[in-house]
Amino acid sequence: MTVTYIFHSCYLLEFDGFSIIFDFYKDEKRDDDRFWINDYLLGKEDDLYVFCTHSHSDHFNPEILEWKLKKPNTKYIFAKEVMENREITVFQDIVFLDKLQVYEDSRLKVKAFGSTDAGGSFLVNVAGQRFFHAGDLNNWHWNEEVPMHEAAGYENSYLCQLELLAENVDQLYLAMCPVDPRLGKDYMRGAEQFVSRISTDYFLPMHFGENYEKANAFSRYAKLQNTKYLDVYKKGQSFNI
Repeated sequence: MTVTYIFHSCYLLEFDGFSIIFDFYKDEKRDDDRFWINDYLLGKEDDLYVFCTHSHSDHFNPEILEWKLKKPNTKYIFAKEVMENREITVFQDIVFLDKLQVYEDSRLKVKAFGSTDAGGSFLVNVAGQRFFHAGDLNNWHWNEEVPMHEAAGYENSYLCQLELLAENVDQLYLAMCPVDPRLGKDYMRGAEQFVSRISTDYFLPMHFGENYEKANAFSRYAKLQNTKYLDVYKKGQSFNI
């Protein structure tokens, strides 16, 4: 399996015969100067699953709704909250999942989980390997900007969502979660709590902008939890795992 960091919270997972893309924001160029989505992904014969965790503009680009015109073997799986987006006028080709709802076909099984912001998150099972895309599920404590009791409330909300996930899965092959430096000195707290609570083989960061160094600093803590952190240093970087 190959996983590619496109940008922000967008990751592309490629398997034999199909691909999965999460939270497309904007296209980026490959090393061969072609674009990852419009020149490469949409030109592949393999089936394509397009996931969207919520309707924020940095996670949902309405351009994805046109992909099916170029690539008919495209399947859309969205969090239910995305249904409210005005850009969506046709619903019959989209699976909308509310929290704890399940979609399953011959290739994968998907279960939706909650968020500490809009929409939700997705647990995807492919041939027994489980992948988790957090969307905006994170410990958004903002403890340097809000009163202590408010920060504690935000953290508790995250821990409740994390506990629900832990009750449903004891091992993840790959987790894609926010590591956002805007949170201040405790910006890794949510990711730390995640890998401490749920055994995770591989971890990839999201929502860090261009701040690769700060995102990759999480590798030290991940190692303590026997999690392999995959260092990201550029858009369009691929990993074979």
